[in-house]
Amino acid sequence: MFKYTIRKDGRLMKRVSINGQVKSIYANNPKDLQKQYIELKHLSNKGLSVEDNSLTVGEWADKWVKLYKSDKAQATIDMYNTAIRLYIKPFIGTIKLKNLKQADIIEILNVMEKKGITRRKEWILLTIRQILQTAVENEYIYKNVALGIKIKKYKSPEKKPLTDEVINRIKKLSEDDFDMFMILFMLYTGIRREELVPLQYKDIDIDHKYIYITKAVHFKNNQATIKSTKNECSRAIPILNIIYDKLKQLKDTHKNSEYIFCNSKGNIMSETTVKRKIRYVLNRLNKDYEKEQKQLKKDFELDDDNKIYFTYHQLRHTYVCLLHKSGVDLKEAQSFTGHKNIQVLLDVYTHLDQEDKNNAINKLNEFIG
Repeated sequence: MFKYTIRKDGRLMKRVSINGQVKSIYANNPKDLQKQYIELKHLSNKGLSVEDNSLTVGEWADKWVKLYKSDKAQATIDMYNTAIRLYIKPFIGTIKLKNLKQADIIEILNVMEKKGITRRKEWILLTIRQILQTAVENEYIYKNVALGIKIKKYKSPEKKPLTDEVINRIKKLSEDDFDMFMILFMLYTGIRREELVPLQYKDIDIDHKYIYITKAVHFKNNQATIKSTKNECSRAIPILNIIYDKLKQLKDTHKNSEYIFCNSKGNIMSETTVKRKIRYVLNRLNKDYEKEQKQLKKDFELDDDNKIYFTYHQLRHTYVCLLHKSGVDLKEAQSFTGHKNIQVLLDVYTHLDQEDKNNAINKLNEFIG
């Protein structure tokens, strides 16, 4: 039977002998008092000092990244550190691990919800769960209070491929614009931004029409650091005819160059340079589009509703859609794109199949009248 003393002020007290020293613990109810008692005894039996019981969430979060995530890719480590710096430390960083309540975590999620930060909530909760679970395994705490929290899952916005009209504009302007060709190149190779940056002419087998992806970059403090590919797996991408002639011309012309797509000095691009290039391309596309529309309609105004906009990832998504439309099967598509999880491609293919079916039904309805 768990025994304790009831003080005059109503609080419960129990004396605990830890490493020859007597320590008094207090609580408002027997359950909390017994929990403290068990925690202290476990820490003592494991050879940890009582001071370890005062470890804060922020202190353990920093230690957790170094101990448990040091073998991850730098980009992943940076994501965890960002989650800790922006969300975990400001809200619960100073709370002792043993005193953390479920309500403290829910408060973070509610604040994010009010600020419209919805998609990142799941990542923050997952990070907190991992941090607390390892604290449980190290016996700093005996319950992961984040496990019982459920949040509404927000569906990611549907990825849209580039329209034929936009693709044709890129094709036309890429004839005399190197940065525009870079976008065309990404569109017809499905290469990731991080794989494009370190790509060198030696990675191209122009005779057999293949590009070999063997490395990628991680950006830190704006500078690129070479690393392995996302899934640590090399792959070969076929060089399609639409980019072959230009690529051959570049390879023949720049025999002494290293990087295919580089900065103005011929060196590897920084993160700022990569972002600047897509901004430039979008700006030129929109200027060309605006000029064309004003010739047709003088009062035409370019705004957020009609301007051309896409991201680097949309180029990759468009490539997957082109593979589907051309009849390339899933396994072959996976070998070209480097997706580790074929489910990602399967979702796109299934969605496009349904779109094709709906279009066929609509055409049939229109024909029948």
